[in-house]
Amino acid sequence: MAHRTASVVLLAAALLLSSAAAGAGAAPTTPSYVATIGGSGHAQMYGSGGDVDAAGNLYVADTGNDQVKKYSPAGNLLWNVGVRGNKSVGNFDNPRDLAYLNGKLYVADLGFKRVQVLDAATGAALPAWSESFPSAIGISAGVDVNGNNIILVTEDVLNQTRIYTPTGTFVRAIGSGVNGSGPGQLSAPRDAATDSAGNVYVADYANNRIAKFTPNGTWITSWGTKGGRNGQFRRPYGIDIDAANNVWVADNTNHRIQEFTSSGNYLRQIGSAGTGPGQFFQLRRVAVTPGDTTPDVYGFDLWGNKVEHFAPNGGGYSLVSTFGNIHAPDDKFNEATGVAVDSLNLFVADSVNQRMQRFATTTRSWQGHFGLRGWGADLSGLNWPRDIAISGADPSKVWVADTKNGRLLEFGRDGTPSGRAIGEQGSALGDFNRPSALAPAGNGLLVADTFNNRVQLWNVSAGTPTMTWNATGFNRPLDVAVSGGIVYVADANNHRVVKLSLADGSTLGSFGGGTLHDDEGLAVNPVDGSIWVSDTSSNRLVQFSSSGSVVQTFGSAGTGNNGFDDPTHLEVFGGLLYVCDTFNDRVQVYSLGAGGGGAAKTFTGSVDAGGQVSDTFTISVTDTSRPITADLQWMNASANLNLFLTPPGTSTPIAQAASKNAKPEQLSFQPTVPGTYRLRVKAAAGNSSFTLGADWGG
Repeated sequence: MAHRTASVVLLAAALLLSSAAAGAGAAPTTPSYVATIGGSGHAQMYGSGGDVDAAGNLYVADTGNDQVKKYSPAGNLLWNVGVRGNKSVGNFDNPRDLAYLNGKLYVADLGFKRVQVLDAATGAALPAWSESFPSAIGISAGVDVNGNNIILVTEDVLNQTRIYTPTGTFVRAIGSGVNGSGPGQLSAPRDAATDSAGNVYVADYANNRIAKFTPNGTWITSWGTKGGRNGQFRRPYGIDIDAANNVWVADNTNHRIQEFTSSGNYLRQIGSAGTGPGQFFQLRRVAVTPGDTTPDVYGFDLWGNKVEHFAPNGGGYSLVSTFGNIHAPDDKFNEATGVAVDSLNLFVADSVNQRMQRFATTTRSWQGHFGLRGWGADLSGLNWPRDIAISGADPSKVWVADTKNGRLLEFGRDGTPSGRAIGEQGSALGDFNRPSALAPAGNGLLVADTFNNRVQLWNVSAGTPTMTWNATGFNRPLDVAVSGGIVYVADANNHRVVKLSLADGSTLGSFGGGTLHDDEGLAVNPVDGSIWVSDTSSNRLVQFSSSGSVVQTFGSAGTGNNGFDDPTHLEVFGGLLYVCDTFNDRVQVYSLGAGGGGAAKTFTGSVDAGGQVSDTFTISVTDTSRPITADLQWMNASANLNLFLTPPGTSTPIAQAASKNAKPEQLSFQPTVPGTYRLRVKAAAGNSSFTLGADWGG
């Protein structure tokens, strides 16, 4: 995502032309390292699923760390496997669940669309199944009608549970495959289990019920309705069955585990809502010790970052121990995927931790975070958010790409939800399917609607947002930026950057073909009009000229100051380039001019057009290799403020931010002489307090 920079009106054109001419033909300036923001900020576990063996060893599908873990009954970590990276045997991408059977683990490796098999004793990778799975979200071990071992793979988008032999041979499907609530139909199922006779029980997530089938897939019955009473469900996610054929259900949004007889009679519940011992914040799965009619019970609390272990106690159940429970630290990230910056704040999308983090721009000190895992009517809830943008229509607000919820959410800078949202999951105009990137454009908001292969411009100035235009013809667009009336789109699977007209979304051309392999981020440098692109799979950045020719490449795979591991979204502000170094869990900051970090300051004041009041602020420029950039924001929406820059030795402005009613006003100017420059704020209409941020060569 790139920061919007207003057009600059040059009042001393000759001076700028001479400056440009002086730089013509010069070697490109290599970005110089300035700072690192963040670092590894992972919870100990993000347990979305798991299983337990007869000895009490616990196995966890750690989806947020792309790993699988084994714990002893005492809670000691015995092994931990999986490294983020390319698809290979032993690596995982969002493993969502696993099943233990006869010394092996079967892992539902959702992102890589496969079932991986591990040696349960060591974690060593065994041959993976050959079949590709569209959405293997749940997996369990069971038996068929003859007592033979089977593996059940639940696929939510197929609305089925599919039965396999332990070697991966398909046997049959459970459920009609049609999304519905009638007999035999399922709606986004999440998990399944069998009883001793081979009957199949499915956690029918969107129908808020448990569905029961014969071993050959014939519908028997269902139980449960939506609600919080005994026997009711709110999004049942996980299911397991003990040796007495009692059914244990992870009742997700009710934050409890419920136990039933095999015919659906309610027996008991364990747990409650909360973050304390024995409580659940985002319960996903349940596992019971095998071969036991009064089993120990394990609840997998994904976003509570823990697994709770309960044991029978005098006819009830008591908490025995907690696995994990070490949360992600403040000011650190688990996949930094989006960044937005102005003179006041730097915002980072901390995707896997389901939150936005805020820092001070000048000091880069941590100020706070907002957002938690959520969905639906929860307009503060996030589901793997990928980007954030400071609103051009109202800079006191930010917009978040709530990616897996298929929507955009507006917040105040402090994280308070405004109540405004755009879209829901879908393909119709007005809906989104994995919106991955945002960029402000005046009163508008540009959106990369990734899985719908389109880019849209929305007017978000006031009231209900409305779509301005919709551009198609992309293959996995992953970032957008705007400068000088041109929208730049990272068209990742077409390995190019596409240029659109900001006015109507029409195509103006493209560049980067033959150079880019997987472009997932881009930003425009307002000083020279060059475009920086993250070539993600190559772990490098590529700088293109405004005409689309390659200027230079920068960076390589690594963890050092100039190393990257999956660089994604970019931002240019104040002569600095901000890089989301995603798998290194950090944002890297580089100077785009010689001499490094420069200086920055924030000024405040108020102006009144009626009284012709203006405020003037001075900055001392010693490094002319970096531009002077300024960002003016004001509180009164009915006012119109103007911003001017005056060079040393004269009272005549040399540059003015383009006058417009929309805020903020932004200005960028490349100085040619050192000295004292003056920034002047004047009210063309109305009166308002304001904040003026400036960045320049120190």
